[in-house]
Amino acid sequence: MRWSTRTSVTPVSDPLVRPTAVEATPRQEGGRGRRRLRAGQGLIVAEGLALGVLGGVSLAWSMGYARFGADGMPMLGLKVTPLHAGLLLSVGALALLACLGRRTAFVFSALAACGWAALAIVCALEVAHRTPGVLGFDPRDSLFYGALSAYNLVTALFLAVPLSKV
Repeated sequence: MRWSTRTSVTPVSDPLVRPTAVEATPRQEGGRGRRRLRAGQGLIVAEGLALGVLGGVSLAWSMGYARFGADGMPMLGLKVTPLHAGLLLSVGALALLACLGRRTAFVFSALAACGWAALAIVCALEVAHRTPGVLGFDPRDSLFYGALSAYNLVTALFLAVPLSKV
């Protein structure tokens, strides 16, 4: 029997032995990525519930009380028209459906951030021309749409990291 003369004494040069610092890093990043993914999905669920409830209550109230004008009715500081309430209700329902998958949650929040930003710009332009439009644009609506755009941008950034690491 012949014994090998070259035996590695240091575990760093041995390819089968990993240092503990290198081994702990991927597990921590994977766990951190999963936590960020769940937090991002939780943010989308919160947005979906808030928009769905606001849109549903506003739609029911605006349909029940037809005495409000074309510019909408006051609801939590916003002027809400039936079309505006329907938009909020449908985006809330889509948000609740989008949180089921990792990629759909990211795509939804990225598209929602762009859509709310575009709506904020259109709303600001309509307010500047003093035309309420079909959505009953109001200066407070511009602020609301801008806040929703920022919220979805943060959510998309939260969800972007786990897509590449998990």
